Amino acid sequence: MIGTTKIKMKPVTLYLPDQLYVKYQLQAARCGGTAAELVRNAMELYAEENFGAKKSLSDLCFERTVRLKSGAKDFISDSSWREDFLSSGVRI
Repeated sequence: MIGTTKIKMKPVTLYLPDQLYVKYQLQAARCGGTAAELVRNAMELYAEENFGAKKSLSDLCFERTVRLKSGAKDFISDSSWREDFLSSGVRI
């Protein structure tokens, strides 16, 4: 319940791996909430980030999905590839 407004809820059966559920239970105990609240919050965040219409490439968020290995260089910020690419004869 948010404030004094009741939110209508639908029951959903969701099967989680034991290890994941234990993580949610431990976090809920630390925060003083329930595992169900944490799962609902995670699902809501996922829906907000992934179910909306993407209008352009700049609307996409890769922060959570793209991670570089330790020591790897980000090719966008490392400009050395540009010289090799352009000198290879490829026209843009």
